[in-house]
Amino acid sequence: MDERMKLTRMKTIDLSTLTIKWVDGTTRTVEFGRELAQVIFENTRDVGEHAFSIKLYENPVVEKTDENARIIRDYTGRHFKAFVQVAVNDLLDEGEAGR
Repeated sequence: MDERMKLTRMKTIDLSTLTIKWVDGTTRTVEFGRELAQVIFENTRDVGEHAFSIKLYENPVVEKTDENARIIRDYTGRHFKAFVQVAVNDLLDEGEAGR
């Protein structure tokens, strides 16, 4: 196989559920994707973010791009409590160098 023709796998992130770690160390899995999609939909003024919210609502498995990660972090940071932000950041940072 020609080295120039290497297949690139699209990285995705599944936002359908989120694992929250509580202060006592226990974890709980909560539904997240549709709630985040609704928050983005209700609060954005950007057409691209609006389109992302609709796609996210329909399918919580999204491509892990810098732009999608920015949108997810931005809206999570503004509209969700810190323990949700920590879980989202852990999910987004999963598999990245230095983590």
